[in-house]
Amino acid sequence: MSQSAEDAVAAVEQRRIEALRTSDINALDEIIDAQCTHIESNGTSRTKAAFLEEVAKREFSFDLFEIEENHIRIFGETAVVAGTYRNIVRVRGTPNPVKHAHHLRVYVNCGGSWKLVAHQATEIAPRSP
Repeated sequence: MSQSAEDAVAAVEQRRIEALRTSDINALDEIIDAQCTHIESNGTSRTKAAFLEEVAKREFSFDLFEIEENHIRIFGETAVVAGTYRNIVRVRGTPNPVKHAHHLRVYVNCGGSWKLVAHQATEIAPRSP
């Protein structure tokens, strides 16, 4: 039985998170398209090359990276993934507080492989008491 497009994208999403947790440059290189735009929750925009360079230098790492929800929609050869996550990112060895954010990722099916072409994260402000 063949895997549905939604299941295939979900598997790539899980592989991407695991690669981020372990700083697996080879997996990230395979998943991310050369033309990908990667926009962080703080508004920083990076190319694939710049993102991978930071991962390789271990400029950041994750103590926690948890997808809370992921909604995958398929439009032909394009997948849109929207949801929320929580993470604790460590920048140059110093952990930041827990971040809660929305994410939006776009994948394109290129010859049977789903490639990340766009990533946008937006931090969710803590609720006031």
